[in-house]
Amino acid sequence: LVAVLTFAVLTGFAPYGSPAEVIKTFYSACNSGNYSVAERLLVPEANWVLTRHIGAVDGGLRGICDEATKQGHLQKVEILQQEVRGELAQVRYMLYFADGSALEESQGLVVERWVWKIAP
Repeated sequence: LVAVLTFAVLTGFAPYGSPAEVIKTFYSACNSGNYSVAERLLVPEANWVLTRHIGAVDGGLRGICDEATKQGHLQKVEILQQEVRGELAQVRYMLYFADGSALEESQGLVVERWVWKIAP
């Protein structure tokens, strides 16, 4: 217990990783078809919506991933800005695709159990 508390104090109670790392990992997992990894990066409420609600009509997480990566043709994720305020974060980024197109996006994240998660 003492070691855990010491670690928490030394790290400033910072959650694991960074919001930007989560965004990059999510898109990488989606792009390679590793949907189980992508799913673990979402808050549980987002998973519920994707599998049992409106998102299920659009193919769930797989459909969202395939659309977001143009069927696995995402070439690069460039982080433009990361703003963290306590347990909330906003990441602005560019997605670059194999066809030469690019898309600017922004995504909110929250801390859940010391880990950043993508929130709807």
